[in-house]
Amino acid sequence: MLRKLSKFTLRPSTLAMTGLLLAAALGAAYQAPAQAQDARAGNHPAHVHGVARLDAALEGNTLTFHLDSPLANLVGFEHVPSSAADKQAVELMARTLRDVTRMFATDAAAGCKIAEIQLTSPVLTPALLGENAPATGEAPPRDGHADLDGDFTLVCASPGALTVVDASQLLGAFPGLQRIDVQLATPKKQGAFQLAPGNGVIPIQ
Repeated sequence: MLRKLSKFTLRPSTLAMTGLLLAAALGAAYQAPAQAQDARAGNHPAHVHGVARLDAALEGNTLTFHLDSPLANLVGFEHVPSSAADKQAVELMARTLRDVTRMFATDAAAGCKIAEIQLTSPVLTPALLGENAPATGEAPPRDGHADLDGDFTLVCASPGALTVVDASQLLGAFPGLQRIDVQLATPKKQGAFQLAPGNGVIPIQ
């Protein structure tokens, strides 16, 4: 399911991704229980430790990813970090995720380069995540659960040469991440996949 739209103006790349993912959702026969809960929980995937959601879309030469994961999968906790160790863990996570072409490895012939990255979480300040935006003032979740949302945009010089996206390094970098539920939408392919350690490749074409 698509994540809840924010009050801010959406970027063109986000709008393109939204359109493709909507088409995939309408055409795919896959209906996972987590997606059903998604609709009941305000367009946010069910919060299950060990599991993350990844929406991937290719529109023209723009490849976009939206990652939604319980924070515990990535840093081992979901509270507001107060200790130096917690803050260091968050900063390491952010640096790792910002290494996008390693986390989402693409065919060298496609020539995909990073264009934009945005990381957000209700319990983490933008500064800890390497963002320049001011803090939103959003209150931490009352149930003690918190997610990390990541938006990654790549521009590919030769999108026709893009055949796979390999997220093996993403799974390897975060041992708490045991499964990634993927929803893919491209002009040639729509579908749902599950990634796990040892099986981190998304077929694009």
